Amino acid sequence: MIKHGVLILGLVSLMCVTCDSAGSSKTSMSGAQDFTLTSLDGENITLSLLKGNVVVIDFWATWCPPCRNSIPHFISLYEKYKDRGFIVLGISIEEQQTLINFRNSNQISYPILLGNKDVAQAYDVQAIPKTIFIDKKGKIRKIQLGFAPELAAVFDALIDSLLNE
Repeated sequence: MIKHGVLILGLVSLMCVTCDSAGSSKTSMSGAQDFTLTSLDGENITLSLLKGNVVVIDFWATWCPPCRNSIPHFISLYEKYKDRGFIVLGISIEEQQTLINFRNSNQISYPILLGNKDVAQAYDVQAIPKTIFIDKKGKIRKIQLGFAPELAAVFDALIDSLLNE
């Protein structure tokens, strides 16, 4: 039983990483891969239809401590910039009811989408949190693997800059 717990802890550690601001991945810095996913509210959201907005895609899970730590910052950024054409899309592959309960208890105001393997593969999600910053033209401008509180100011400055382009 203990060996099983250690194995699970090891797998969680591999999937849920915390990096500094130099975190990177193999995802291309070119155009964002289009997708259509369903939100927790049953709305289909297509990335390409959001062109003209600055979009942050946050791949995350409720069981991931760095993911949970990033959410209040994304809520704050979303509330600050949503009227200027800024959108946060949280994507998770967990069960819908788990995500609904988490969203409600954490008062997440931005859309949470039900992810799938195809979208995770398209964005080369091998660890979470993985955050993709997309400009108004649909080009990926930054990829952040992991989260630390000092990144909140970096994210804020980047979003403000992208909105002013």
